[in-house]
Amino acid sequence: MASRNPGHKDTNLLRGVDPKFLRNMRFAKKHNKKGLKKMQANNAKTMSARTEAIKALAKSKEPRPNIPKGCSRKLSRLTYIAHPKLGKRAHARIAKGLRICSPKVKAKAKAETKPQAAGAAAAQAPKGAQAPTKAPQ
Repeated sequence: MASRNPGHKDTNLLRGVDPKFLRNMRFAKKHNKKGLKKMQANNAKTMSARTEAIKALAKSKEPRPNIPKGCSRKLSRLTYIAHPKLGKRAHARIAKGLRICSPKVKAKAKAETKPQAAGAAAAQAPKGAQAPTKAPQ
């Protein structure tokens, strides 16, 4: 509740407000803080447990002298996920990296189909039409 001092600025602001409402607001504020603190504690516990589990996984598998390249770099992924800042969006970042590094099979397939399509269009031209010729250089 507002302080008892009649000249206090909070008292003047809350002059016409229902005192029961103010009391309830105080309780609500207190309980919200409790919930927030519990949530923060739980988050800290889960994050520490997660990092411990990932560190244990990373330690159990000894790195080989030659790490195979490609999408099987599990150790680097685990260390990336365990990072406090980078680990939050780790899965999305890893997936994006895989998409970028993957071989471009679709582009090659499109390049091969374009000449075939042009040949098919020339073969289907009507009888009176002239075949396309190359311009002299």
